[in-house]
Amino acid sequence: MVRTAEAFLAAFDKALRHYRLSRAGREALAILEGAGQPLSPTVIAERLIVTTASVTSVLDTLERRGLVERQRHPSDRRRVLVVITDEGLTLVNRFLPEMIAAQTAALSGLSEPQRTQLIGLLTKAAAGLSDIEIDEAVRTAAPRVVPRRE
Repeated sequence: MVRTAEAFLAAFDKALRHYRLSRAGREALAILEGAGQPLSPTVIAERLIVTTASVTSVLDTLERRGLVERQRHPSDRRRVLVVITDEGLTLVNRFLPEMIAAQTAALSGLSEPQRTQLIGLLTKAAAGLSDIEIDEAVRTAAPRVVPRRE
């Protein structure tokens, strides 16, 4: 599953490389566009599932390119909000259809029932991950038995 996910992401990165954006940069722009309102860097980091330090670097790059702007929060001058610019919106409107086309092509070998089944299985697997105590699962691992080499 991990290798397949990595192969998908690598293919999408290659297909969208002409935008000169990192995966995190594309995702941050899509998050801002989808929110329809300014977001704090903390919220963007949570949605990207990265640290705020990591998102700061991404936002710095996007801001240098004129794709986002940082603005002071209207009621709390200590806080910052990130706003997607018109240029950023234009870029999202260009790369999202290409991303969907790449995803469609990547799954073209599956029939509609198979795609539906795959989505169901992945959804079930994701739900199972949220239900387990991963640290406990790791603690129950049996020692590895290495075959003797002769």
